[in-house]
Amino acid sequence: MNVSAVSSVMDNMSVNNALNKVAEKESISFRDMLMNEIYRVSELEKEADAITSDFISGKTDNIHSVLIAAEKASIALQLMIEIRNKVIDAYNEIMRMQV
Repeated sequence: MNVSAVSSVMDNMSVNNALNKVAEKESISFRDMLMNEIYRVSELEKEADAITSDFISGKTDNIHSVLIAAEKASIALQLMIEIRNKVIDAYNEIMRMQV
């Protein structure tokens, strides 16, 4: 298999161009990225609570928006928990490494 031919094809792909554009943008630290996502999950939870309160108090009668907001918040929280689990697993794996 000619590796250089595969390499030249990969260079022309739009995926590489997109990755290069992302790399050129301002880099964000891992901590900042996590904090932004935690804040976003918190905001989704607050939004779901507000919409649910409006539905309970009779200010709105759109049950679909209530369910959608609750499901968005639930999925975001599940994703955040999975990311936390992966980070903890990675940390534990690093701590088991011998130096």
